[in-house]
Amino acid sequence: MNSKKAALVYNWTLTFMVIGILAWAFLQFGSKHSLGSLGTKQMTIFKIYSMAESALFYIDQSAKYALQQAVYDLAQNGVSVSDFELNEININLPFEKNKCGKFKDAYVWYELSKGTSGNILKNDCFDSNPLITNLKFTFDKKLNDYLSLSPYNIRINNYDYDASGSIEIIGKARTPLIFDILKDETKPIIIKEPVEVQVEQKKFSDFSTQELKMCAKGVKCVLSEDAFKLMVKAQEIAATKYKRKLVVNSALRTQEEQIAIWNKFAATYPDVTERRKKICDPNNLKCPHTTGNAVDVVFEGKTTKTMTNNDWLILHEIMTGVKNDKGEPLWVRYGEEKRYDIGEPWHFECCGTDRHKRAQAKGVTAIV
Repeated sequence: MNSKKAALVYNWTLTFMVIGILAWAFLQFGSKHSLGSLGTKQMTIFKIYSMAESALFYIDQSAKYALQQAVYDLAQNGVSVSDFELNEININLPFEKNKCGKFKDAYVWYELSKGTSGNILKNDCFDSNPLITNLKFTFDKKLNDYLSLSPYNIRINNYDYDASGSIEIIGKARTPLIFDILKDETKPIIIKEPVEVQVEQKKFSDFSTQELKMCAKGVKCVLSEDAFKLMVKAQEIAATKYKRKLVVNSALRTQEEQIAIWNKFAATYPDVTERRKKICDPNNLKCPHTTGNAVDVVFEGKTTKTMTNNDWLILHEIMTGVKNDKGEPLWVRYGEEKRYDIGEPWHFECCGTDRHKRAQAKGVTAIV
């Protein structure tokens, strides 16, 4: 009987010791890590899951409307693409030009001519290959327009496409959607300094994810340190004087990215001389975007297509309103003074690029 009592005492002692150790460990952990209310993290995960589902639904709906608009635009344009639409901002896929050109400002679908014997010859200006190629190109551009206006940070130029004969496009994302599950939404937003990165022994500023939201959604935005400071000044002028907000669509590109863009123009502009009028040749020149001192910029809520002549005028005034102590504009535009149908009205350079030096030497704010 005595041995049973001893065993009973021993068991109760061990139980209290285990409870005490667990309570001490729980208190120690709780003092170092805020556990929050019961179920907080589970609710956060549920909210992120719901947000991800909403983003996917937005992409699906955008794709549906983009395909409808792409088919309509191609029908209007004779299965071709407007030259003005072919620029460095929206080139993600290859495309082909109409072989027969235009007649009275309309793209030609079929070309009729007389043969040597007087018979009528018919020339098809397109076949199924450029049709599918240009459909994917136009669809991708329209989809990017929708995604750039979404309430979510969805990457643009992020899809590879397969198209079937029944006008069905299947897109496969190159990178997945990313959401910060453990982000503390109760903390105030703190605007951080741009991340500094080293490229070719020069200082660059990455402002892709800043709360300033100067970078377009889904775009990687990196500029040289000096160019970034000038861009911030331009943003201040836009906000205080014009009540506008600037959005950067393209900034620093690597040499490999510039070469890829150059190659995508090859099918449309096989003549190298013609291609150089549309895109910087990375094989012979130091392209402005590879220096980190060039930006492609529009107003918030606008695209290169929806910007009006008045918008381009105001944008030019904002960018060239950033000046040095001598009153010289520190940003110059690719184009001609008071003309927005020549060059690229969205493209500005600074900080000693070739175009910037030539414009300052001539005392102008825009130069081809």
